[in-house]
This record gives sequence, C-alpha cells and structure tokens, in this order.
Amino acid sequence: GAFGLMQMMPSTANRYGININSSPQKQIQAGINFIKWLEQRFDYIEDSRERIKFILAAYNVGPGHIYDARNLALKNGANPDIWDDSVDKYLLSKSDPDVYKDPVVKYGYCRGIETYNYVKDILERYQHYRNLFIF
Repeated sequence: GAFGLMQMMPSTANRYGININSSPQKQIQAGINFIKWLEQRFDYIEDSRERIKFILAAYNVGPGHIYDARNLALKNGANPDIWDDSVDKYLLSKSDPDVYKDPVVKYGYCRGIETYNYVKDILERYQHYRNLFIF
C-alpha cells in the first residue's frame, strides 16, 4: 500500500499532508519530515551508525515494531541499542506466535524479514555509492 517517491503508507502520508497526487517535492519533504520525527524517537541511541539502522527499520515497518524488538532484546539479555545480531534478530522473530504474543510485545505480528532486508539493502547501497564517488 506504500506509494510515491518516498514509499509512504497512506496513513503516514496523510499525517504529513501528502497523497499519491502530491508533487515530488512535497513527497520528498514529507519523507524528510518523517525521518526527522523518527530520529527524535531514537535519539537515545548514542552510536549514530546504530541509530541510522533503527531509523531505517522504523521508516520501513513503523516504530512500534522496532520498540517491540527492542523490548524483546532487553528481556532476553541482548543490547536493545544494537541492531546487528540483536534487535534485528528479535524483529525477525515477531512472525512467531510464541514471540508476538509475549507480554512485552505491544504491536503484534510482524513479517520482520522485509525490514531486515530493507535495512541491509539500503546500507549496502549506501556503501556502494560511497565507493563509487570517493576518490
């Protein structure tokens, strides 16, 4: 159901005043504003490289599922401020009924593989572009 340049879901897009017919400039500005909002939600993650992973994940699946994965990490003794091999693992597990019915999970079922791949793909693409344009 996501649409436009910034691939926003209709409810998120509506919050930022855009729709499928909005200009590219308005769609990009809405995406920037959403990213800024997400950045504030994860400002307690001190390592900026880690924070970016959480912001990307939340942009893709919504912050609620990321909060759930952080809660699961914390409950299971993993670092809730580290993405790789920690929170990402718990996001992936949110498709398991034993996990998404856990009392620390507030946002329910999530097909975490899509978000896991999204974060990985965006960061790989970013590194590829850096390699192309840094002399």
